[in-house]
Amino acid sequence: MVTAGGAFRLNGDTVMTNGTLTEGALLETGRGNSSVRLAGGARLSLAADSRGKLYSDRIILEKGETRLENGVGFHLEALGLTIRPERAFSTGRVGLLGVNRVRVVALTGSFRVLNSRGVLVANVAAGTAVAFDPQAPQGATRITGTLTQRNGHFLLTDQVTRVTVEVTGPRLAAYVGQVVGVTGALNTLNPAAAASTARASQIIATGQVQVIPAGAASSVNTTSVVGGVAAVTETGFTASGAPPVQAQASPPSGVPPGPPVTPPGKPPGRPPGGPPETPPGRPPGRPPVDPPGLSR
Repeated sequence: MVTAGGAFRLNGDTVMTNGTLTEGALLETGRGNSSVRLAGGARLSLAADSRGKLYSDRIILEKGETRLENGVGFHLEALGLTIRPERAFSTGRVGLLGVNRVRVVALTGSFRVLNSRGVLVANVAAGTAVAFDPQAPQGATRITGTLTQRNGHFLLTDQVTRVTVEVTGPRLAAYVGQVVGVTGALNTLNPAAAASTARASQIIATGQVQVIPAGAASSVNTTSVVGGVAAVTETGFTASGAPPVQAQASPPSGVPPGPPVTPPGKPPGRPPGGPPETPPGRPPGRPPVDPPGLSR
């Protein structure tokens, strides 16, 4: 069942207020949002000017943005990516940015993002937003994180995507405990081996290892590439998924302060104080007169 505050289009037909969905129905919103409640319990809210194909277990987003709640057994697809909630209480927003980017905002719980081949490319944690740009699946992998060693395997959890991979290559022991940037290729010969041997989602054969200086890890290599999908963390989202209210900016250093604020009720430009008060009974501006019988 789909409901809306105004008109929307369902399989090309204009519908007022509510309508019944069929498998693969094309839903297009107008100026207002449309809410969808599916038989499995999942709840969707398509933003204004959005479009998507609805199935019992998924929505394929073609335009705009949608919000997902209670999405157990349900997932979203956009630009070949699959976005799956990890918990029953996971709530998030998925939107298209132009023609080649997808934004995933996890409001509560977390979401897993997979590429077109089913390879895990990101874990989006609650309270974070990540923008994805699907590229060539066979492209180089670029990740950044602290290299660790466990049971003879070298592991790295990427700072942007939060994906843990096993890293293979020569002389890696010298980098254990350091924050490094790794460029390499996904090992497609046995992609499941890492999960069983080192609790990693994939194996990366290193081509280059770069040590990130202390204190610079947060500003170096802000874009990661995993499984042929570029990812970058986006800032400026609150727990509700909306940008935070901007605080009033302070004047730049070195700029002199503006003119003083005039107190209420006082016209601007008048000097402080007023003319001297004239004693009662004396006309203003007349010199004092001596009493009779007294001379100067």
